[in-house]
Amino acid sequence: MGSKAAMVVFAERGAQRINSGEGGIDLPKSERLAEALLGTAVQAKGLLPLDLAVWPSPNVVCAASLASQEIICARDLAKNEPSRLTDAICSLAAGRSAYGVFMDSAEDWAAFAVWSADGLVRSLSVSPEVGVIEDVGARFSFEGAFWEGGRPVRSYPGYALPFHPLELGNEALKEFFGFVLEGDEGDSCFDPEDFEVPSFAALR
Repeated sequence: MGSKAAMVVFAERGAQRINSGEGGIDLPKSERLAEALLGTAVQAKGLLPLDLAVWPSPNVVCAASLASQEIICARDLAKNEPSRLTDAICSLAAGRSAYGVFMDSAEDWAAFAVWSADGLVRSLSVSPEVGVIEDVGARFSFEGAFWEGGRPVRSYPGYALPFHPLELGNEALKEFFGFVLEGDEGDSCFDPEDFEVPSFAALR
């Protein structure tokens, strides 16, 4: 599948490794989260490993409510300008922080965004052809190596960036959530195939 993701995590204590060992997933709350995003009743469709759940089928939402964080994944979240999600994300966050990572390897496009209880904190969206699509807020420390030329694009010299967008997207997954879809996992990463997320389809 490559690196494809449209994932947002809501948390009280800021970005943290996804952890299902906090009493497990609350299925009724997960269903309500999916309904809140879709705006309609939903039907449970079973569990998906996280590496697939981050890019579910169209009209399917993957959602998991844990003790200290909630996860939601849906293709409709993959906006070229993540700032456009601010109203919807802040409504779902209900005063919590939110962290999103979005990318599509078919286009080599990647983006991430962070929201606080007060609104958008950071949004970055990049693609090979356009370069920077959106760049709002102060850069995070993990971005430094990319902008400073420490992660050069050796195989794609025509890209309008000093790095490959999908490498940045995977680094954001690692920084915010503790896993990657492709690239260097590092000692701190967990295997997303080991964590399963409930999936839901809209009842229409």
